[in-house]
Amino acid sequence: MNRILLSPEQRERYFAMMDKYSRIRCLSREEKEDLILRITTSEYIDLMCDWAFKHVFGHNKDYLMMLLNDFLPVRIVGIDEIQYDPNEVDTFKGDDKQVIMDVLCHTETEHIIVEMQKSMNNEFRNRMVYYGGCMISRQLRSGDSYDKLKPVYVVCFMNFRLLHQTDQLVYRYQLREQDSNELYGDQLAVYLCELPRFVKESDRPLNPIEEWFELLQNMSRFVGRPESVSRRFDSILEDCRQVRLDALEQEQYFNAMISEHEEQSIAAAYKEMGFHEGLEKGLEKGRAEGIAAGKVEMARALKEMGFPVADICAASGLNEEVVAALGAAATV
Repeated sequence: MNRILLSPEQRERYFAMMDKYSRIRCLSREEKEDLILRITTSEYIDLMCDWAFKHVFGHNKDYLMMLLNDFLPVRIVGIDEIQYDPNEVDTFKGDDKQVIMDVLCHTETEHIIVEMQKSMNNEFRNRMVYYGGCMISRQLRSGDSYDKLKPVYVVCFMNFRLLHQTDQLVYRYQLREQDSNELYGDQLAVYLCELPRFVKESDRPLNPIEEWFELLQNMSRFVGRPESVSRRFDSILEDCRQVRLDALEQEQYFNAMISEHEEQSIAAAYKEMGFHEGLEKGLEKGRAEGIAAGKVEMARALKEMGFPVADICAASGLNEEVVAALGAAATV
């Protein structure tokens, strides 16, 4: 099996990269060495890393079309041509919030945003809607008819779970009438693909969606070609071998992995404190007693454990006033 062999100069550059990050800088030399080895000796790159995801799907149309044809709705299945767009969207005014997407492309009939999100953050849902809104608002020019507006699809792969009323691999959101569920239109759709929800069962073959989940979530753990995915992924697997990266790409990948390791340390600390256990406990209670009651119980439990209000709001869906009231009630 081919492995990347680092020269002494490369190794020292990697140590220097690590020292840019406060939580990694305080590690011992041995711990840093271990981290270098864990990243550089995996056979395949980690597709949950932003850099790796863009490297694969932001530069190879065939791979991106293969992905989109498996995830997008039936009426546009059969995409045989796409065009990449600059992933940094121009702003209207100088003080507009800058938008940089992972992969942005279009077909003749749709605009498509594809994102990989490795770490949970409180603004995630709003950010996905904002990305989609940006691509809607930039389509028409003065004098254009509104019937020229093309649907926008936001497809996000995530290495975390959000709070939902059901348990499924892909959550598809569109504008609908609240009571009748009548579709308003296909102007904007947000697809949330929550990778940790996939649990492989060894006694049955994977369907196409599950194959992607297996590939995206576990790529860097594979040793040799995984038998769990079909041969249609062979070319992607080959191009994802670390030995296929040139020296500059190796350093870019390592730097991206270190940066994301820094962000993940916060999530790891939360997990050690029981955040995810509290979340799952709240979800179970919500299913048993009703979703609304479960949200309150989950928020109360997390607040008692000392989690920040913003994190409790993100996990439970409750606003700050309700969470604060729970705390006040608990002190009476």
